[in-house]
Amino acid sequence: MSKTILYTAVTLDGYIAEVNGSVAFLDNPYYALPEEDYGYTEFYNSVDVVVMGYNTYKQISEFEGAYPYHGKRSIILSNSSDVLAVDEGVEIRTDSASSVVRELKKERSNIWIIGGGATNARLHEEGLIDELILTYIPITLGAGIPLFRANEGNHAWKNVGTRSYPNGLVQMILTLSKS
Repeated sequence: MSKTILYTAVTLDGYIAEVNGSVAFLDNPYYALPEEDYGYTEFYNSVDVVVMGYNTYKQISEFEGAYPYHGKRSIILSNSSDVLAVDEGVEIRTDSASSVVRELKKERSNIWIIGGGATNARLHEEGLIDELILTYIPITLGAGIPLFRANEGNHAWKNVGTRSYPNGLVQMILTLSKS
């Protein structure tokens, strides 16, 4: 059975990025733990496809180094098909986030929703996210891009796992309650 998982870092006040889209706060050496990847490698190996909105893709494409999801099928949700693919596995799609995810679920793909807030909100509203893996960073930004932009989704989640780290990070795994 396929799963759609939103795996991301979030601040205590619910933001995934600063107002300008920056995620520089994630690189704070205070929160670094040598040899700890917070379950990322195991998670990454379990997904078949990554899905993200155009703004998230644009930001990731501008990071130093190679495209971080090389070897994975990557679907970029955009209003325009004139977006440059930075890696051979990148597909630019202009259809809705929900139609893309429904199609991938039919293919039995395990899907990682990378973001951003608008993509997260659209999928949340449709009830298409099966699991949340949220790593809370003990910082507040006061303003920024929220985990979910405003939407009509109203779903109950069940906490199936919580792990605390010595640097103050807390990771929660939640599944969508079907009741």
